[in-house]
Amino acid sequence: APSKNELLKNIALQVAFSGATACLAHVDQLHLHVANAGDCRVILGAQNPNGAWSALPLTRDHNAFNESEISRLKSEHPTSEGNTLLMNDRLLGVLMPSRAFGDVMFKWSQDLQQSILKNHCNLEDLNIYEYVPPCYHTPPYLTAEPEVTYHKIRRQDKFLVLASDGLWDMLSNEQVVQLVANHTVEDDVQKTQLTFKKPTSLGYVQDLLLRRKARTAQPCDQNVATHLIRHAIGANEYGEIDQEKLMAMLTLPDDLARMYRDDITVTVVYFNSDVIDSYYQEDEERS
Repeated sequence: APSKNELLKNIALQVAFSGATACLAHVDQLHLHVANAGDCRVILGAQNPNGAWSALPLTRDHNAFNESEISRLKSEHPTSEGNTLLMNDRLLGVLMPSRAFGDVMFKWSQDLQQSILKNHCNLEDLNIYEYVPPCYHTPPYLTAEPEVTYHKIRRQDKFLVLASDGLWDMLSNEQVVQLVANHTVEDDVQKTQLTFKKPTSLGYVQDLLLRRKARTAQPCDQNVATHLIRHAIGANEYGEIDQEKLMAMLTLPDDLARMYRDDITVTVVYFNSDVIDSYYQEDEERS
């Protein structure tokens, strides 16, 4: 049996060769700082004076669709690698995010990787394989350095959604904000959702009845993060929960699940509007 020291080394090696993106938010009175590394995303839900909701992104996805990330990568590597840094919208043609923790096969030199891995004889048992990405000449290509943004919380800011890319692959920023808003004021929103134009055909009436049936059949999630995940993987074309689709997505074998959905992690933070108001009132009194 491996010693305790060997077990710790194996765990450390597995962590180093695994990959993870992350985002976090720090709230200090009206001051909100957000740090992001990778393709997680943080969205602010704000309610306008007329009652309408808007989504304000506080992060930028670090991937091949981010022009500033493309510029950063090109500035850190020789011009001769300009055509190979990003291939098929992936870092070195392999990795989707351009920033992440771990994934040392995109950070360590080949010599360093080989010197560490050669001392382990059970790499296959650890699900670690010696792999050199294509066009791997001037590492590191991947960084875990976060991008930090600041936002002063406003009176209309109501909640914050932090989630991994699995959620954003399925739902837009606006859909996520509306789902959280609907969950928060469920009764009022359901009334507005049931306001349709006057039916003009039998097909329209049937469609309307199907929507209403789906709405009454869907379970009420006490946890809003669960509510978002349920909609991300189980919603139909009308945005209503399809129980059969949901069950199918949740019961896929591990080797197939990744083809249909990514891992999804969601945190929703609600702001206390009364507390926010009190901070602004104090500022107004001082001025």
